[in-house]
Parts: sequence; structure tokens; C-alpha cells
Amino acid sequence: MKNLFKYFLFLNITLFSMACSSDRDIFPDETPSEVTTVFYKNANELAATYDPSGAVNQTMRDQIYDLYKQGKWSELETLFKNNNLNGGWPPASGGFNIIDDVAFTAGQKYDRYSNAVGSYSGTGVPTLGGSFTSPIINGYVYTFGQRALNQPENSYDFYYEIEVLNNLLNFKGQTADVIPWFNQVGRGKQTMWKIPIDPATGYQKTWNKLAQEGYIKVTIKKSPSGHYPGSVGTVIQ
Repeated sequence: MKNLFKYFLFLNITLFSMACSSDRDIFPDETPSEVTTVFYKNANELAATYDPSGAVNQTMRDQIYDLYKQGKWSELETLFKNNNLNGGWPPASGGFNIIDDVAFTAGQKYDRYSNAVGSYSGTGVPTLGGSFTSPIINGYVYTFGQRALNQPENSYDFYYEIEVLNNLLNFKGQTADVIPWFNQVGRGKQTMWKIPIDPATGYQKTWNKLAQEGYIKVTIKKSPSGHYPGSVGTVIQ
């Protein structure tokens, strides 16, 4: 009888332990954050990316920094909307797990959605500019939603591919995962090109200028807006 009692006691303890373990699996005490690398050392460094005028108080800056580090994107976006921060754009140029000063190498490909710089009549080659692209990794092209852009896909006149032709670019880039924002899923990859100023214009060099200098080749793949179907297939080199 004593042995039988010990058996039931052991069985109950085992079942209780398994139940607790199962509960921990289903209801973890803390969900791991997808933010594994925090590029910004403190709240004020992050604030420089969304509050250049210094209008946001320290309490809110600290709150934003905590939400950013924890990857609580929905709460962060709500906070930005409610307080009219950064024109509605996310902090940190829309990126997390940032890696800075990444070199560009020949053969790498990137892509981007944009409209033309200035006016474009639909004839000739459009002038294309900007800094942010998505890398094409082993042939994989990130979906539109993974880029978390602020306009619908069909509002962009051009979708184009950028191929690096040589290793002589005298500037580097910054890579990051994409923050979910604007009701988009995000979590793709982005590369910000630290493109220098063109002395001839006083503005950042365009993709056309970099192609003219022999660093890249641009190929227009489609016109999502449908406004310029004749541009599809245009190569800028």
C-alpha cells in the first residue's frame, strides 16, 4: 500500500511538472524581441532621427526608445501618430538591427520604387533619385509590403533594379530590417546608400549620375502606376 501511495505521488508530481512546462510554452513570461542589435546607444541618439528640432520632451523620448528596443512597433506607430511625430514616418529611417558602413561590391543587386526627380514627359530617360533600396539576395525580391512604404504600389511610376558594376564606390551603405509601419507587414531588408553631393547641382547624386560615372546600371522593370509602360526595359548605364 505504501509503494502504491508513492507511485501515485510520483505520478501527480510528474503530471504537474509537465503541465507547468506546457503552460510556459504556451504563455511565455516574456516574448523575445526581434531587435537583436540596438544601433542607437540612448534615447537622445534615436531622437535625432525623428526630432531634429528638439521639440520632444525627455520622458517621451525615453518611452520611444524603450518601445523601439522591445520591437513594439504597433504601440510605437500609435504614439507617433497621436503626437504628430516625424511626419508619420518611423524613427531610425524605418530600420532596426542596423549595420553601418557596409561596402558595396560588384555584382550586388538592389531594387526600388520611386517617381522621377522633377518633371517627366514620358519621353527619353527619367531622372531617378533617392537613397533607400531593398537588396536582392540570392535572387529573392522582397514583396512590396515588406518594404513598409507610405503609399500604395500603384502610386509609383517606376520600379527598377540597380546593379553595382565595380568596387570603386567612394561611399558605403547602412543595412537594416524594415519596421512594420503604414499598415504594411515590413520586416524585409533595406539598404540606405550614403550617396555624396553632386558638386554640379548641390544635391545628392542621382542614380543616373552614378550610372554615368560607371558605378551602377539601372534597369526599369515596370511602371506600377501604368503611366509609363514605354519606359519598361530602359537601361541607364
